[in-house]
Amino acid sequence: MLSAEKNEMLTASARDTPMGAMYRRHWIPVARSEDVPLSGGPPIRLRLLGEDLVLFRAGDGRLGLLSEWCPHRGASLYFGRNERADSPTGPGLRCVYHGWKFAVDGSCVDMPNEPEDSTFRDRVRARAAYPCVELAGVVWAYLGEPELRPDPPRLPWTVLPDDHVYASVRLQLCNSIQAFEGAVDASHVGILHSDIGLWDAGDEFKRVRGGIAVDKAPRFYVEQTDFGLTIGARRRMAGGQAYWRFTQVVLPWYVVLSKEPGAPGSGHAWVPVDEHRTYTWTFSFRDDRPLDAQEVARWRAGGGLHAPLVPGTLTPTMNRGNDYLINRDLQASASMTGISNVGMQDAAVQENMGPHMPGTVAELGSRMDRGSERLGSADAGVVATRRVLLAAAAALDKDATIRPPGVLSEDQAQARPYPSMLVPEETGWHEVRGRAEAESAGRAAPPAGE
Repeated sequence: MLSAEKNEMLTASARDTPMGAMYRRHWIPVARSEDVPLSGGPPIRLRLLGEDLVLFRAGDGRLGLLSEWCPHRGASLYFGRNERADSPTGPGLRCVYHGWKFAVDGSCVDMPNEPEDSTFRDRVRARAAYPCVELAGVVWAYLGEPELRPDPPRLPWTVLPDDHVYASVRLQLCNSIQAFEGAVDASHVGILHSDIGLWDAGDEFKRVRGGIAVDKAPRFYVEQTDFGLTIGARRRMAGGQAYWRFTQVVLPWYVVLSKEPGAPGSGHAWVPVDEHRTYTWTFSFRDDRPLDAQEVARWRAGGGLHAPLVPGTLTPTMNRGNDYLINRDLQASASMTGISNVGMQDAAVQENMGPHMPGTVAELGSRMDRGSERLGSADAGVVATRRVLLAAAAALDKDATIRPPGVLSEDQAQARPYPSMLVPEETGWHEVRGRAEAESAGRAAPPAGE
């Protein structure tokens, strides 16, 4: 059970909240590079951490992320004219109402409705302008104080060439913490996703199916790290064996999942649109080779951990408005949910959680009141994740200059996808974690018993 005060702190993401301030100290995935492909192309509307923004690729190829609202009279820059590099005033986004034009850094470079000799233009900037970088085929933005800006994110997929990574993003109609908590709650996998073999899950789940079928009540082990948490889930198997999977929790909103033999690595991020909605990111990657055309085609169609979308939108084809295309006949005979996509099985339960917190706009999305929860031993990862998030936000609230967890220095180990492991049942947590760490780093495993 979480108090109303802590629940509010955990789920609020506005700039003037502790969690919102912590989020802004990290680089944030905001769009796929392929969705902003053209220099001088149309801008994209974004709502991010409660701010209304526009993202555009200027005529010289640089990325700009500005407040949507023109500082003059508040007109939307979504309708702005993205001008070419050879324009007399250079590249930039021009408000179509009165012609004010803004460079990617937010400076006003033209003001045609003011006298030419006026110095007013030099005192005007966009209401907000945020720096962007591109890594792994994704645009990342930093919304925090410029003097505290960290190096670009160090994640398993951001250190790879673009052609080793496939990223997708979809809109989820619930508070980001509800979705994030689902990823650290491994006990639901053997129940909600028990029908995983029916769907196009691919090699990502080849061995998972056997593990979750045998033991639906895993035992959990949690260890705090520089980047967040490492969570181990142990399931008993036949023949005195145990099946282990690991979840690396990377603050403020990432998970790195266990990797099956020969399968690609996988990770997720849950970025708040606002208190009611979330951008759910899924990353599939290989560190040994570029992705092949067949892998990309399957994920683009909504295979594996990705979800099919309504063309031209971030709305999944299976969504709250159509009850996720649930097949009740299949649910009665062979499927726990009758919903034919792993991610949308998660969305169906996460978007429809309650009761809601006061002030929730249910039409936008769910924001759950956790005061009536009854948590058990299977919720160890959920409890630990809440604690590290709240502690990190509280520490930054006291001293805004400290480095938050997840923003790593060069001497700190970054999260890696640990391999799932099948070991003798008596193998202890520290030994199996040591083996997984060594294998993920390409080192020899430590001797048994160490």
